[in-house]
Amino acid sequence: MQQPPKFMPDKEFSKVGGSLWLYIIMQLTLSFLFSFVAMPLIMYSLYYDYSAINACIEMLISFISGIILLWFMSNSFKRSTKDLKFSFKPKEIIDTIAMMYFLNYAIGIIGALLSKFGLPDTSPDFSLNGSVLFNTFTFISVVILAPIFEELIFRGMILNALTKYNKMFAIIVTSLLFGLLHLNITQAIPAFFMSLVLCYMYVQTDSILVTILAHAGNNFLALMSAYSNHILITVLVLALVIYGLITIILKSKEVNAFIKEEKTNENWYARFFKQIPNLLYLIFTILWIIISLFMNMF
Repeated sequence: MQQPPKFMPDKEFSKVGGSLWLYIIMQLTLSFLFSFVAMPLIMYSLYYDYSAINACIEMLISFISGIILLWFMSNSFKRSTKDLKFSFKPKEIIDTIAMMYFLNYAIGIIGALLSKFGLPDTSPDFSLNGSVLFNTFTFISVVILAPIFEELIFRGMILNALTKYNKMFAIIVTSLLFGLLHLNITQAIPAFFMSLVLCYMYVQTDSILVTILAHAGNNFLALMSAYSNHILITVLVLALVIYGLITIILKSKEVNAFIKEEKTNENWYARFFKQIPNLLYLIFTILWIIISLFMNMF
């Protein structure tokens, strides 16, 4: 059983919520600036299709906000990205992709069944079915920038900051924060389970490169879902789903032992969400998801 640290964690817990609030504020501010200031200028000068310009703006927002947030968190948590390990472990990468893909596939089936009862699909369309520029900007955002920044922020910074208290607590809280940040129900649920796998594999491998490449691979497969009618894509999907299920079964004993080892009498969850920034983040994101869900239903 991991012993609790000797120092008070409340201040560090608050920094997690504060960092995520900074990220949300930056996203909203940059979206407003680009949409109402930069976009008219870009459209006037390029006279190109709206979807490509919008994809370019989203790519720029992701890059700028990611850089600023990493700098802020590095200073807040006194941890540089240079401190992270980037060991290349191909089997662990493939295992992680397969487990995530199986979970996403299973959740997708459940979502399809729920849609029969009126649950709307609120997730954005990431398929590469637009112009060359649109496809290029979308690919860079989804397969390159998102995996790099999200892994460095959530696994590299937040998970690392919380594991010193309790690893199981760190994995669940990091995954909850990660899922809620997507701000829609059809992305939040798969993202939560995907993050559980990523966090666990990061703790086990101690390599941020494993989770970055696995995250990138998962997102790439999501982009390729538009071409699922192709026989090669179908075979790859089935192979990954089967391999993912087998990997989860084989790792079940290891995971159960990990959970038992991380049992603690300290209620870190209550202590974490008692901090005002974290509580407000929880309320804000849940309300946003509920409101967006109802808006899409009516």
